[in-house]
Order: sequence, then structure tokens, then C-alpha cells
Amino acid sequence: MDREARSGGLRFEVLGPVRGLRDGAELALGSPQQQGLLLALLFRAGRQVSGAQLVDDLWGEEPPASAHGVIRTYVHRLRRVLGPDALTSLGGGYLLVADPEGLDTARCESLLARARTLRSEGRHAEAAAVLRTALALWRGEPMSGVPGPFLRRQRREWEERRLAVLESCLEAEVEGGRWAESVAELAALAEEHPLRERLSELLMLALYRSGRQADALEVYRAADRRLRTELGVAPGPGLRDLHGRILAADGSLAAPAGPAPVQAPPAEAGAPVEAESAVLRPDQLPAAVADFTGRAAEVEAVRAALLEPDRVPVAAVAGMGGVGKTALALHVAHGLAEEFPDGRLYLDLHGADGRPTRPEEALAAFLRSFGVPGEAIPASPAERAARYRSLLAGRRVLVLLDNARDAEQVRPLLPGGAGCAVLVTSRTRIGALPNARFTELPVLPAEEAVTLLTRVVGAERVAAEGESARELVRLCGQLPLAVRILAARLACRPGWSVARLVEQLGGDRYRLDALRSGDLAVDSSFRFGFDLLDAEQARAFRMLAVPEVPDLSAAEAAAVLDRPEPEAEALAESLVDCSMLEVSASPDRYRYHDLLRAFAQRVDRVCPGGPRDQAEIDGERAGALARLVDHHHARATAALRSPTARTASPAGGHYVGVAALVRQCAQLPDRSPDAAPGLDRLAELLLGVCLSADSGHATRPLGHAANALLRAALEEGGRTAEARARLVLGRLLAEVGSASSALAELLRARDLCIAHGLPEPLLALAHGSLAACFVHLDRPDEAVAGFSAAVAVRQRIGDRRALAAELLDLAGAFARQGRFGAAGRVVDQALLIGHDLADRALEARARDSLGSIAHDLGRPDEAVAHRRAALALTDPDDHRRTGRILLRLGESLRAAGRGPEAVEAAERAVDALTLDGDHRGRGLALAALGDALADHRPGDPERPGDPERSGRPARARACWAEAHGILAPIGSPEAERLVPLLGADHPAGPARRHWPSWLPA
Repeated sequence: MDREARSGGLRFEVLGPVRGLRDGAELALGSPQQQGLLLALLFRAGRQVSGAQLVDDLWGEEPPASAHGVIRTYVHRLRRVLGPDALTSLGGGYLLVADPEGLDTARCESLLARARTLRSEGRHAEAAAVLRTALALWRGEPMSGVPGPFLRRQRREWEERRLAVLESCLEAEVEGGRWAESVAELAALAEEHPLRERLSELLMLALYRSGRQADALEVYRAADRRLRTELGVAPGPGLRDLHGRILAADGSLAAPAGPAPVQAPPAEAGAPVEAESAVLRPDQLPAAVADFTGRAAEVEAVRAALLEPDRVPVAAVAGMGGVGKTALALHVAHGLAEEFPDGRLYLDLHGADGRPTRPEEALAAFLRSFGVPGEAIPASPAERAARYRSLLAGRRVLVLLDNARDAEQVRPLLPGGAGCAVLVTSRTRIGALPNARFTELPVLPAEEAVTLLTRVVGAERVAAEGESARELVRLCGQLPLAVRILAARLACRPGWSVARLVEQLGGDRYRLDALRSGDLAVDSSFRFGFDLLDAEQARAFRMLAVPEVPDLSAAEAAAVLDRPEPEAEALAESLVDCSMLEVSASPDRYRYHDLLRAFAQRVDRVCPGGPRDQAEIDGERAGALARLVDHHHARATAALRSPTARTASPAGGHYVGVAALVRQCAQLPDRSPDAAPGLDRLAELLLGVCLSADSGHATRPLGHAANALLRAALEEGGRTAEARARLVLGRLLAEVGSASSALAELLRARDLCIAHGLPEPLLALAHGSLAACFVHLDRPDEAVAGFSAAVAVRQRIGDRRALAAELLDLAGAFARQGRFGAAGRVVDQALLIGHDLADRALEARARDSLGSIAHDLGRPDEAVAHRRAALALTDPDDHRRTGRILLRLGESLRAAGRGPEAVEAAERAVDALTLDGDHRGRGLALAALGDALADHRPGDPERPGDPERSGRPARARACWAEAHGILAPIGSPEAERLVPLLGADHPAGPARRHWPSWLPA
């Protein structure tokens, strides 16, 4: 398999307009600035790049306030293009895994190195041909049109580099006998770059060898005049020397009779430097894993790192226990026998099992491997290291250091000169190693994990139970060690089915017990890593696993650990460095591998001080959950206090995690006040998040949480919590189009508020939510009654800001009745309140409502004016509100026949809602963009000659397809409209309008 196939076929061209290709097909790399981010990562492929560095690369000293958010958006988009495994978040930065030879600059460097070798051997004509191949890689101005300080520097460097390569090429052609053919090109270049003296030298030499001595001397006189006139200096020694030799008819300038002889290597190159009588060629590698599977990108990255020229390369591979670091290292090392003909050393440094090998012991072992007798091994560690480096000097030896603990253990074992390479595996990210290239080894992709299972168990057996096989590797967390353990168990029991083993794994509580086979056990591998942690790290490892949420931010970790945020973040980062915690795909968040979380929850019973009482453990866990609930509560409940803030992101946009937390707390077996967060607090948190979350991907987890909360409230008789849980369920059902089911929940919630005298803000919310459901059911009279009731409650309690929000909802209901005059008067009342309170967000919403009224009255230009006024009042960092207004602005622009502006508004809506993480909103914006593109057809008079016109139908269909892919899985009714637009050949089905699995029975 060739290099391109192993790397997934990704190639990049930057020596001209930027292009990305996969298997020959061009990739859509996005805007010029997004391309700039990609190039900043590509030029540092295999190395972590911090977010701060990327901000500096793209904007320099004056970045925008939203710079980090823009970078996260670009990374999100590039992952969709390149694949999720190619671009990962790592320790507050980003890491791009790419084939080093997949970048044309790297291919150029390889060609230049080959040319240098050929020229050193006197094979000038062959070198010139290689250099011409390198020059063909330039297709114009490097990285043309890509902005940013970093790319400007790269562009200047590679423009200069091309001229230097061309100069070297012409020099090789002149030396290789093509002096006459080179004269014209040299003359043009010398005129274009009159101050580059080497070009004038080569032109003089080519003319002289072509029999044109007078012309050669004229080139010197012209160069002399230019240099003295423009710079006030005489020609350099090279030009003066050549001029003198031509005048003297120096015979050495004549054309060579034939190719220069190949230079012999230094005497006995590669022979021992020392006088040891018989130096051995050690080959100590253990056998490679016969069924090694996948890892093409990682293998190529490590291999490329080990073969970097002109230094001692160090490839460092890190990852959690059982992820296959040693297997990968051995696979790579066995494939490099030809590149390291003088030997391959191997040593297990035992860095993970509590008995690390001391560097001086490792040095003694290596010296013995080269035949140094025991009595000749120096006693001093420094002298041993010096002897070791001397033995390696002049040789090509690969050193594999397995299971290293830290840089201090590795550093004395590094060779001193070029030719050798070092491959290090470790559970920790070993920094402070010179020349190191870092590779983080993740778990196997799902399909590669199934392939590994197949190689051990057999293709026929796995193919017969494909779905069970996929579930088995999922339960293993796609961890290679876990997959191998279960595969070995199946291989030894030919009568077992894969489904039986899946059933035996059971829940998380028993899964680690099942992942044992002989001397292999997943939890033993994890225990080695845990034993390396200090007391604070061990506590953090245990405690951060208590909330059963997808990931945690640094602030959330601080709440769980009851530590200041900087301290909590430092602890989380230290666990990441030890491969006991991972950086989430979301920026600046942390997560556990599923099996590591199960181990962390089990190891909770053991701490450095010995076993602990279960009551103590339960109390510590309950405290952690309560603190995390409190952390989310304050911001989430702001949506309850201020309906105008409903589009805020109180949980940092991570609604799924908050829903999981509420569900976990609601299902705790001990619901006593001192052992769990109170139901009322959980219900208020969940309702606040529901009001804030307008991203459909959170609908299902929020529904499951509300269902669990409702069951707990019914068991405990908590009326307030029950009402809030039913409000959440009702609003979610309405959002996914199950309006009749939503109505039952919302009616029950309202009746609970009235019957039990629940807090009036909750009653107002119940009236308003019920009214909104009537809007979905197209029952405007009842909607008006509901919103009017909500307005009356808000007036009674004197909450003017919330009153204005209810008035705007009431205006919408009036408009549905066709009572546009009444709607306008109500909006004016809300606008006056917003002005009095100096609430720009409220004023913006009111202006947007006036735009809706004008739009419905058939006055699209007036609607556009109102909505542009709403945009002007909106905080540009409030991406969700901005995106939603832009969506409606695009509708009015389309109605006004202003096609190009409608396309622009829809594109901006997509960008804004992507930045906010509004999943459903992004789907709606993509659908609107497709509509706008389809309306704005070729030949539109507004933009004659538009180069994008021919691509609009295809782009519109692509937008609709992506929108359907977002909206259909979450059951959004808007998905149904898109199906006929996609055509018969698209596998789109209707939105899933079934009875949701989270709905209470």
C-alpha cells in the first residue's frame, strides 16, 4: 500500500492557490481565513498549536474579541472536511495529524534533498531534472490570497525559496552540460533580479562555455555598473574571481569532459569509532503483533518523524493504558530495518508499573548489547552516556524506549549525532525532549476495532453477527486491549455467540470484571496509571468521574472538586498529560474514556490512606453533584427571571451535559436532603436550560431528564417540581411537532399552578407556554387568551421586562388572527418598556416583531428596514439572537425580490448559529440558504457575470441536504418540507414524528 493510500488520500498544495485533495477530488477548504488556520496547522503537522498562537497567526497584534470563537468554528468546519481523526483538540490547542509527504512543500524538500545527494555525487544532469520537478510544484504565488501575519512570512519565504531552487537548478544544468540551453533563461533572470550576483556568475559561465567570451565579460561590466550605481559597492569576490579567470582564460573553466567522479564515502563510514575489537549489530525488537490493525495516519506520522534528516529525530507516542502504544511502536520499528541497518535497540523502561528502570541501568544494558564487556562499562552515569553516544556515532541505529516515565528517564539515552533515531512510548506526554515529534494515540475507530475482532475471531463468525460485533467493540470503548481480551475469549469458545458475550458484559458496573483473560486485564492496566498519580491527582481522577456527563469545563471541574478554577484546570491538564483524562472534541472541555470512567468510579473505594467507608464515599459524591448543580443553577435560572434572555447559553451551550446531570440526580436512590440536590432546585435548573436551549440535539436528553424528574416528583409529591417537569416536557414536545401531546402536559402544568397556588412567575410561564402550543395548533383565539393571561400575571407582579416579552408574544397571536392594528399597538407598548429600561435586546425583539407584522401585511421592504434596525440593536456577540433575526431578514429580502442580499443574510445566519452551537437553528438557516440560492437564479440582473451562478442549483441542494440531515433526526417538522426539494435520488426520509421515547407513559 502506498503512502497516499495509508494516509487516507489527503494531499495539500500551497505553492500557489491553496488546494486540498482526497483521492484526487478537490476539497472545499472554506474562506481564505479558514484556509489560513488550516495552513498554520499544516506547517506544524504533528505538533500541538495553542489557541493563542493561532490567534497571533491569523490576526497578529490586533485580534477581534471573538477570535477564539472564530477559531473554534473554523476547526469545526475543517473537521467535517478532513475527518474527525485528522484534527483534534489537545491541551488547550489543536493537533493536525497529516501525512508529511502530503504537503507539496514537504515533497519539495524531499526532492531538494535528493538533488543535493546527486550533486554531491557529481550527477549534475540528474540533479537538474529533479530540481525541475521540484520547480513544477510552484503554481503561482504561494498561498495566494490567504491573509494573516504567519502566512505572509511563509509566502515571502517560499517565494525566495523558489528563486533559490531555480538558481540551483540552472547551476546544475550548467555543470551538467546544458550551458548553451541555459543562457536565455539565465539572461532573463539576471535582468529581473539584477542584484543577485550568483545569477550573473552563472550567466557568465554559461556564455563562456558556449564560446561567447565577450558577452560574458559584458555581463560582468553591466553587473559592476548596477552594483556601484544602486548600492555603491563593488561586485563580490565570486563575480570578481570569475571575471579574472575568464580574462586569464583559466583552463578549469572549460566544459568538463564528462561527469564528475562519484565521491567515495569517508574511509570506513559506519565502522566503529572506538577500537572495540568486535562491535555487534544488535536487533532486540520483540516480535511485532501479528494482527496489528489500522492506525495508518499514526503509523505514517511516527515513521515520518523518525526519518527526518540532519538531526536525531525523536518520535514520542502517548496514550492511555491498553490503547496499543507498544504494538504501534513495534509495527513501525519492524518496518524500518533498511533505514537503520546498524541495529535496533529495545528496552522496557517500566515507567508505568512503579519500578522504573534507572537511566544508568539502561545505558549499561545498551553498552552490553554492542559487545562492551561488563568490566569495561564505566561506573559513572555520565561516562556511560558518553561511551554510548560514541558507539552510536556514525551509525544508523533505531532506539525504542518502551513505557517511559518522564523526560528525565529518557534524556540520557538519546544519541548525540545525526543518523540514529529514538522512538518513545509513554502514558504521559513527555515534553522537554529535544527534536521530539508528539503523536497522541486515540482508541481505534469503530470499523478498525471490528476489523481487529475479525482478525482474531474469524471473518465468518463476525460477519454472521455484524450488529452484535459492533455493539461489542462499543462496549469495549474501542480500546484495543479490551477488544483483544474479548476476542481471545470468543476464539477459545467456538460455541459462544457474539451476542452472548455482549449480554454477559452487562452494565458499566460489571464490565471491567468481564474484561479479563489470563494475565491480561483492562483494570490492571488502568491501575498502573492510577498508582502514578499523587494524592490530589488521584482525588481529582475519582471525583471528576462522579457526574455522569459527556464532558466538563474547567469551571465545572472546579465546582466538582471544590477548588479554585485555575487549580482545578491545572489538575485536569495534569490528568490529560498522564492519559487518565481526555480533551473533549469541544474546546476547553475534558472527558473520560468510558472504561476509564468505570474504573474511576470503582477505584473510589481506595485512596492513598486505604479503604474508606461507603457512607463517606456517598457523602463526597453527593456534595460534588450538589456543587455542580449550584454552578449551573444561577445562570440557567436567569431565563426564568428574564424571558428576554431566553437565547442566552447558561450552561455554556452544553445542554446535554446539564440534562444528564439532572437525570442522574433525579434517579439517586437516596433522595434525602442531605444526600442529594433538592428536586425543586433540579426542576428550576432544567426548566431554565429548556428555556435557553433552542438546539434540537438537546431535545432527547432534556426529555429523558424531565421524565426522570417527573417520576421523582410524583413519588415525593413535589407539586412545584412536577409542574416544572411537565412544562419542560410540553415545550419539548411542541418543538418536535407533537403539539397535541404537548397540550396535555402544558394544561396539567397550568392546572397544577392554579390549584396549588404555585409561584406566580411559574404560572405566567405556564400560561405563555400553553399559548405558544395553541399557536402551533393554529388555534389563535386560545393563543390570545393564554398570552393575555400571562400578561395579566406579569402586570400583577410588576415584572416589566417579562411583561414586555409576553406582550410581544401576544402581538404574534394577534397577527395570526389578522388583527394587525392590535398587534402593532401591543408591540409599541413593549417597545416603550424596552426604551424605558434601556434594554437593547428587548428593543431589538420589538423591532423584529414590527418586521414580522410588515412582512405578513405584504410590505417586505418595510419589514427589511425593521429587521435591519433590530440587528443594529443586537449585541454582535449574541450569535443566536443575531442568527435568528438574520433568518427572518432573509425571508423578507426574498419576498422583496432582493436575491443577492437574501443569500448574504442566510449565509450570515448559518455562521452566527454555528458559532452559537444552535443545532436546530443551523438546520433552519441552511434550509433558508438553500431557498435563497434557488430563488437567486443565473441571469439575475443584480449581479451579472456572477462566477458562482452555474453552481447555485447544486449548492442549494447541498444546503437542503445538510439541513435535512440536522432536522430529521431530531424530529423537527421543518424537515418534511425539504424532502421533495432533494429529489428522488436522495435517501431523505421524513422527520421522525413518532411518540418520543422520553415521553412519560
